Amino acid sequence: MTFRQFAFNNVTRNKRTYAAFFLSSVFSVMIFFVYAMFIFHPGIVDEEINASVATGMMVAEYVIFLFAFFFLLYCVGAFLKKREKEFGILFMHGMTPLQRNLLIFMENMLIGVVSILFGIILGMVLGKLFFQFAGFLLDVQALPFYWPWKAIVLTAVAFLVLFAAISIFTVLFLRKRSLLELLQGSQRPKTEPKASITLSVLSAGLLGVSYLLALLADGMYVPLLLLPVTAMTIGGTYLLFTQLSVFLIGTMKKRRSFFWKKTNLLTLSDMGYRMKDNARMFFLVCIVSTVAFCAVGTLAALAGSIQETVVRTNPFAFEYQTKRDNPDKQKHLSMLESELQKAGFSYEKHSLHMRVLPKKVNGEHIGVVRLTDYNTFADEADSADKISLGEREIFLFVRWVGDSVDSPTIQVGDSSLTVKTDPSVVPLTRGLSFERLAVVPDAVYDSLQGLEEETLFGYNVPNWKETKAISISLEEEIGRLGEEEQYYFTTRAPAYHSLKQMANTALFIGLFVGVLFFVAAASFLYFRLYTDLENDKRRYSAISKIGMTEGELTRIVTIQIAMLFFVPILVAIAHSIVAFVSLQSLLKLMLIASVVKPTAIVLISFVVVQTIYFWIIRNRYLFHIKRALS
Repeated sequence: MTFRQFAFNNVTRNKRTYAAFFLSSVFSVMIFFVYAMFIFHPGIVDEEINASVATGMMVAEYVIFLFAFFFLLYCVGAFLKKREKEFGILFMHGMTPLQRNLLIFMENMLIGVVSILFGIILGMVLGKLFFQFAGFLLDVQALPFYWPWKAIVLTAVAFLVLFAAISIFTVLFLRKRSLLELLQGSQRPKTEPKASITLSVLSAGLLGVSYLLALLADGMYVPLLLLPVTAMTIGGTYLLFTQLSVFLIGTMKKRRSFFWKKTNLLTLSDMGYRMKDNARMFFLVCIVSTVAFCAVGTLAALAGSIQETVVRTNPFAFEYQTKRDNPDKQKHLSMLESELQKAGFSYEKHSLHMRVLPKKVNGEHIGVVRLTDYNTFADEADSADKISLGEREIFLFVRWVGDSVDSPTIQVGDSSLTVKTDPSVVPLTRGLSFERLAVVPDAVYDSLQGLEEETLFGYNVPNWKETKAISISLEEEIGRLGEEEQYYFTTRAPAYHSLKQMANTALFIGLFVGVLFFVAAASFLYFRLYTDLENDKRRYSAISKIGMTEGELTRIVTIQIAMLFFVPILVAIAHSIVAFVSLQSLLKLMLIASVVKPTAIVLISFVVVQTIYFWIIRNRYLFHIKRALS
């Protein structure tokens, strides 16, 4: 047998252990490859597809590559740790450290080359579906399939370099152990798991404080608290699995009435060791799953709220605001109405009149509108808030997120009015001659005479999403802003389609990256479970000889596998829910009403998939255990 055949046999003999690692590698290569196919597609220069789509794909490529590097590096290191006994035997038969390093390099490159090959082939097979799905999400015609030789070269070279780098790093950082330690392998005697009370309390404190800050953060404070809360959550999560979980298990074991009940003795005794041994893996799975949940949930919320956001910021399908002395007003309005009629679109025309106060308030010109007129105009808009005022009040709109009004009162004509405001209410218009819009009581407005006036014309079009072409044409003919700011003209459809494409692009990219993260997390669990299989066979075989029934075996194994699968996922869900609650207050400022529905769909979907995965692995694992006992 040659050395190359020996390396090949090592991989094939351990195919069950390598299965999850191999499939995750293939999936990473496939996602990287299909994104590269999209980036290098000849049709990407088409004006229908925004340039940001290709840019987003390139960013995703970097994320996938970096994640694949650290994920595969961790997996290879864990594999080698489980093969210590094998290396000890080989050293006894004369293998040198250099030969061991060469063996590891050849094994990793063999898996890498096969993963790259399968990943590219799978990407080619699914490429057409990928382009169709991308076309559906981006609301454009699906890109045709092409021969992606640039994507093939990029993917092959990138992942060959990645697997080579992982092999070299792994060999460089191998710990030196004595021959006896290597031969003992994972069967070395383990000390009783112990936890620090101080670190356990610190874990609860870090998670409690981070949760409290996240839940109490309001609006603009959310980005400011993002980094410290994230750091505390990561630190608290690590201590949760390494210290607090072991401490809680130890506390349960001290309760004799519970510990000595039925199979709890076996379950809890083993659980303490498993929590200690798997702490880092639980931590990684939890953090990776949290990132996947939050990313996909947030992007789904953004994509699902585009129409609502655009309608809130553009209450009418077409808006034309003009000063009183604009000579082109009638020509532009006639052109707009004529084009709508020619294209077969029905419409309703509404108008709103405003007057500009002569004196600045806090350095700003103020435009005022009659309360009754504003509320009537708001009723006709597709989505707008009505205003309620007292006889001596004025409502001032904020201009941007974080904007505020300092003056408690404002002099309007002969009236001193108390300022009222609400950051959540979006103004129906912006001014040409004024910076801030205000709503005043009818009597106050009627008393203002001889002031500069502006008029806003709003057009409601039932099928406004279909007006993209005519909107672009009118914007070119009329212009968005007139000379000397005599008027401004805006349309809703182009903004909607542009934002929808950008949001769906982010969702499209984030969805696959999130699924990649989730597959990686599942691979961690699979690997950890099957590396313990041989030890579990010996242990349960010994216990079955002193009277453990098959039902008790099934119960113990099910609880232990469920802990492995669901403890990190449940913690990740808790982290994600707190993050979404905190994010909700920020997204409201961006006119996104709720993340509850997309969040629930994302979390439930992941839990359902995880449950199916758990059930399949649990049945296979029990099959192997019971076959060893029979």
